[in-house]
Amino acid sequence: MMPDEIVLEGFIPSEKTGSYLHLPFDVPPGTNRIAVQYAYDSAISAEPQYSGGNTIDIGLFDERGIDGKGFRGWSGSDRAGFFVGTDDATPGYLAGPILPGTWHVSLGLYKLAPQGCHYTITVRTTPGNSQAATFAPMLSMDRVTPHPPFRPDGWYRGELHCHSIHSDGDTDPRDIIAWARRLGLDFLAITDHNIQSHLCALAPLYPEGLILIPGCEVTTYRGHWNIWGSTGWIDFRIETPDQMQQQIAQAAAQGYLTSCNHPCQFGVEWWFEGVRGNDCVEVWNGPWPLMNTEGLAFWEARLREGERLTAVGGSDMHHADGRNGIRLGTPTTWVYCPGSVTAAGLLAGLRAGHVFLSDAPDGPQLYLGSGSAMMGDVIERPASGTLAVSVRVVHGQGLALELCGAMGRLQRLTPKTDDQLFELSLPVSDQLYVRAQLVEPDSQGLMMRALTNPLYIR
Repeated sequence: MMPDEIVLEGFIPSEKTGSYLHLPFDVPPGTNRIAVQYAYDSAISAEPQYSGGNTIDIGLFDERGIDGKGFRGWSGSDRAGFFVGTDDATPGYLAGPILPGTWHVSLGLYKLAPQGCHYTITVRTTPGNSQAATFAPMLSMDRVTPHPPFRPDGWYRGELHCHSIHSDGDTDPRDIIAWARRLGLDFLAITDHNIQSHLCALAPLYPEGLILIPGCEVTTYRGHWNIWGSTGWIDFRIETPDQMQQQIAQAAAQGYLTSCNHPCQFGVEWWFEGVRGNDCVEVWNGPWPLMNTEGLAFWEARLREGERLTAVGGSDMHHADGRNGIRLGTPTTWVYCPGSVTAAGLLAGLRAGHVFLSDAPDGPQLYLGSGSAMMGDVIERPASGTLAVSVRVVHGQGLALELCGAMGRLQRLTPKTDDQLFELSLPVSDQLYVRAQLVEPDSQGLMMRALTNPLYIR
């Protein structure tokens, strides 16, 4: 039998920019494949610097509805078409049961030209047997890693933010895993945009010595944020600050660890200044010169307000060729996880702020402490106004070690050996926190090599 064809056409005025349009179509009984193609006029790149034309994202919801239960996938504006079948689907989409009823093509109206946008969508439904179809399992937090990594000091290094062919990357998840292992990483989170299909691709993979952390980048038109965990879908169709606040709270209620991503002009800026509730801030996204000073300033402004947000980093790698210097593990996030390392243990370390960042897997290391407390911990303000701290610097010879507080730089030193311990007394009578960073000696703090999370002072 020939596929049935449905054509959906329409016009979208420019004032709908940043909103979503859900277009219904009927799927008849006995369908085992749905294919969708779309086109629109005045198409331009999704990159933030392009304007004046149209960028329309696309996705699919099944007969269970558009409230999230029926979510079957999303491909942004990266593909001109996709298909969903009972046992296979385009990366970014979930194969599985195709039941009769009203389905929806979902359009994300990222950019609309002043003259508006005409679109044409062609849906083809193919008849066939779909009785035995099921959804594939997804990567979960409780999976057991064969021969997990073990580091006697409890510090593990990994990648928290990268993309695969399941969204707008060009690399298969298997190849990203192989790359992570070659780099000597201990953990990896592939955080494709708005989808879950990459978690299905990762579920049957059991790489030795590498902890896989489920994750997703919730990608809105007013800011991006990562969620790490495996407790269900989070809606990305966010248009207002109230909706953003609600979804962050929803993610927290479901047990996710959340992070405000790359709050700088290089990426999609974080528009919702008044929204709070994330656990982390991606202070370091890709190579440091790519406007990460803005992310650092964003984080420190929040710290000065009294928030305690874990600074994290991620390469945001999309392309295997390393264009613009963006490579897996650049930067690398180091997390303290005592005992047997697990995905849950690593997320607990991130939540606690027991974290420092380095520019590469083999880059400089910074360990900040005060007595039995480590970075991320809260300590009482000393009555004397002076705090004894220790900073161990590994692979930092010749760089500039800076101790910083809420009021600015407190001390600057130069490591003379490749593994050096500094014992310092710092004035903290008017400080909310103390943190450490390693910079190129002549860069005045503009070329970061490593940084720690703070010791917070109560």
